[in-house]
Amino acid sequence: MIELVAEFHTTFARIEELLASEALAHRRRSHALHHLGTLDGQSETRGIVGSGMGKTQGMPLEVRQVREALLREFADRISMDDFEKKDPTERETALLSRALSARAARILTDCSSDEAAAGVIDGRDDFGIDSVAFSASGTELWLIQAKWKKSGTAGFDTEAALKLIHGLKKLDNRDFDHFNERLRLLGDRVHGVLKLPTCKVHLVIALMGDGRLSTETRSILDEAAREFGGLGRTVEYRVVDQVDFHRAIREDLQPEPITLTAKMTEGWHDRETPYQAIVGEVCAAELAQWYAANGERLYDRNVRKSLGLTGVNKTLVDSMLEDPDGFLYRHNGITVQCDTIEREFFAKRATGAPISLTLRNASVVNGAQTVTSANRAFEKDPDAVADAYVSVRIVSVQGTPEGFAQSITKATNTQNHMERRDFIAIDPVQSEIQKDFKLSLDKEYVFRRGEMDPAPDSGCSVTEAATALACAYRDPTFAVRVKGSTEALWKEGADGAYTRLFGQQASAYQIWRSVQVLRAIRDELTKLRSELSGRAASIADSGALLAAHIVFQRIDSEALQEPDTDWEALQQEVPNQVRSVLASLIGMVDKLFTEKSYITSTFASEEKSRQLVQAVMLTLDAGGDSPDLLAFVTAAGKKRAKRPPTIHLLVDHDLITDGTPLVYAPSDTEERAIGAWLDQDPRRRRGTWVNDRKGPILWEADGRRYSPSGLVSHIWQQAEWREQWSAVQGPKQWRVPEEGTLVEIAERLWRRLDTAQEPEEDEQP
Repeated sequence: MIELVAEFHTTFARIEELLASEALAHRRRSHALHHLGTLDGQSETRGIVGSGMGKTQGMPLEVRQVREALLREFADRISMDDFEKKDPTERETALLSRALSARAARILTDCSSDEAAAGVIDGRDDFGIDSVAFSASGTELWLIQAKWKKSGTAGFDTEAALKLIHGLKKLDNRDFDHFNERLRLLGDRVHGVLKLPTCKVHLVIALMGDGRLSTETRSILDEAAREFGGLGRTVEYRVVDQVDFHRAIREDLQPEPITLTAKMTEGWHDRETPYQAIVGEVCAAELAQWYAANGERLYDRNVRKSLGLTGVNKTLVDSMLEDPDGFLYRHNGITVQCDTIEREFFAKRATGAPISLTLRNASVVNGAQTVTSANRAFEKDPDAVADAYVSVRIVSVQGTPEGFAQSITKATNTQNHMERRDFIAIDPVQSEIQKDFKLSLDKEYVFRRGEMDPAPDSGCSVTEAATALACAYRDPTFAVRVKGSTEALWKEGADGAYTRLFGQQASAYQIWRSVQVLRAIRDELTKLRSELSGRAASIADSGALLAAHIVFQRIDSEALQEPDTDWEALQQEVPNQVRSVLASLIGMVDKLFTEKSYITSTFASEEKSRQLVQAVMLTLDAGGDSPDLLAFVTAAGKKRAKRPPTIHLLVDHDLITDGTPLVYAPSDTEERAIGAWLDQDPRRRRGTWVNDRKGPILWEADGRRYSPSGLVSHIWQQAEWREQWSAVQGPKQWRVPEEGTLVEIAERLWRRLDTAQEPEEDEQP
């Protein structure tokens, strides 16, 4: 044993000599290259000095996403007291390097964030070790050295390798007094591992780079592994590179796979070629349990979530309760995709014999409304639902060609009315944007119909995103088409808006900032619109999206895409741009098409809109005079016709389609008073529109119809809000997602009706 110890120390003595010689060579290279300014440390310093905290200019998307994830996870967990008085950029670089080592510990040991942060020892007297981690059994030790570089080109050279090995030697010698306080606090645990005759040490190189090591570097690490190992002790090394870190943060966003059990006792048949599938009957009560256990996650691969208590879904619920035996014959059934199907026979192993199927990583890709309705019916009468059966088709996608699963999803969704938007939910681009939003911005992005829109500060929907991108697009065509219907946003093909806007995936920064600009434009237009009347007001209404398009063309487009631009300055510029654009647009409509032209048809024409954009842009770019908006302000004393009641307007003009989802939008006071009660059952916040003057809202919570104010009063009573107000304004508290409250929708309609146009024969080309 004495001889082994002596040999061990002799080996590390040679390593120390190598370390010293390599350091000397490095100093000589540094001196020789100093006058060229090419030393790695100098060039990196020049790249970050003056850039400021949080700067990400020139940072690849994957690196930026890793950076944001590291800061969210470790900024408040890792001590940076030793950098308190240093430059913010230098401090952030050090923080990210430490966080990278902690994240590597999490990847390799599956420890918690707090445990990983507690193992960070980077700083003075760390001897090349940035972080230490332990196995749960206490027999393995990870020594991690991390290299962060914002360009994604971090490397690991021979000097770094020698430092890391030197640190291992000092730990093995129990030279803990030479280390900093952070390591000394972990000294007993480190020694506890190293003294074991079967200990295992992992040398980890954590790099924000491609992870390639030179032959010389690998030789140094291999030699250390051979010399340290033996008699049960082992040393291994591995690289955790940029790809590994990016994969890890993306996996954090992935929900746990769903496993479903489907019992088929009434007969079934299967198909093994070319792909595995089973078709049979499953009790509706079992489908109800699927939903009860997994909720809306059950439809993650579907084109949309469940749509609430629509007319079709209410019929499904009633059908299960009133005639459960006949349900199988009246409905199409559902389709489930899964990775694998595991079979367990109750008795005899034969096709059609009672069987229990375990579906791994499963999702309902068609029939979301049926499954959700089964759960609703089960809540009302479990015994009745137990007698209802549903035809279920199960398809294993294991071994299928690329695109096969999406084609099934798209082809099978026909029972409820399908909109073109529904099919973008299976476009991988939308999933990537959603992940980019979460990783880069820590915000939500929803793209399936039926999902609740996030709060304005928390994110946006695909509809709002597509509208903003359409307005920002260089050609006004899409802004004109969107004004007619948002359905135009989802058209695919060479001339389709969806292909043009999303064909080359936009970044989360570009989309989110475009949405923010469009919101600011709309806010300013709403403010200005209140000051206008007559023809000017009608132009402000009909030309809102075209005005937004012009504003987008006049602001710095790079500021929407680059994280490091002066975003606040651009936002402050928007209101003035809106004011000048709107004033010029109002004047230009009459100048180009005369005062007798139809306003609505003018802005519905792609050709006329293109002429308006060109004329307004030329005028503003040339610094030409535009009318002052004050000239269009509502004249004092002008009387408007009395507006009919909100519900009468909406129903009489069939402005909202039957089955349109509605959302309860309580005030802050209401939210504080009854928010908890509402959250106990998400259906309490949802309703469906019915074109009926007396009861236009079908409340999802009980399936009954109410007037808007009557439903709000009913909600207050059910929630037992004792301090409820005496005045109820229901039409202001129920809203159509992305369209506004019932009052706002009715007001827009009334403005169009109240500013009636001149006879058609007077319209000019």
